Amino acid sequence: MSDEKIEYIQWYPGHMAKAKREIKEKMKLINVVIEVVDARLPISSKNPDINEYTWNKQHILLMNKSDLADPFVSEAWMDWFKGNTNIQHVMLYDAFDRRLKAELIKLIHSLNVKNKFQMKCLVCGIPNAGKSTVINSLIGKKKTQIGNRPGVTRGQQWLSTPDNLMLLDTPGILWPKFDDPMVGLHLAWLGSIKDTIYEKENIAADLLKYLIAYYPKYVENIYKITLENKNFVEIYDAIAKSRGLLIKGGEYDYSRTSELILNDFKNGRIGRITLERPTSKTFMG
Repeated sequence: MSDEKIEYIQWYPGHMAKAKREIKEKMKLINVVIEVVDARLPISSKNPDINEYTWNKQHILLMNKSDLADPFVSEAWMDWFKGNTNIQHVMLYDAFDRRLKAELIKLIHSLNVKNKFQMKCLVCGIPNAGKSTVINSLIGKKKTQIGNRPGVTRGQQWLSTPDNLMLLDTPGILWPKFDDPMVGLHLAWLGSIKDTIYEKENIAADLLKYLIAYYPKYVENIYKITLENKNFVEIYDAIAKSRGLLIKGGEYDYSRTSELILNDFKNGRIGRITLERPTSKTFMG
């Protein structure tokens, strides 16, 4: 393992540009925008371009996967969004929580919009933020494909719910250029970027450094290791040894260890972790 600089990651396939154009064309039909972000990285997972075409609509921000995020940091983010953006409604959300689903439906129906009998809602967000899972929970059955990788939803479709809502499901959309290299890194951690365009060992090492700094006990508990008196390379080796990730000759398999760390984070196995914190320097693009 080496102390390399942050890998600069960019990914904006052609179908995303097409999807953005199609969403803008349908905005005249929309009453409510439901934007889904990942509560573990609420700024990096929020597409700044969405503000361009949703500014005049009722806007609900769902901080999804809140069950995987640090609850104390999530509350700080709730306060930050309410105090620093024009978004009317912000919710901590877990698509598998029936109580939160009921709260969301009640909120949508309470909004002052035209055509309240069958409200048309745009459901949007970046790849892998859990948008399709949110939709499936609202309609009460599996109608959209879900997967722990970007690009599962490729086209738009209207879906109806038992609560007289019409949901426009859209592909996960990123924006053309990440000006901050940390954003690309964060989205790689979430699995929102195709994993063939970056070196997994590099981004897993950056993730592990953050976890050691902010959640050391979580790292020790899941991998059954101690961090005390170990440098970074020794910690990586200890994780590989603990899980028996070796290659021929008894050397540590850094490739599989990197994959392990990334998957453990994406699937919430390490613990309730948030990888961004609101500060006075936080801004929206």
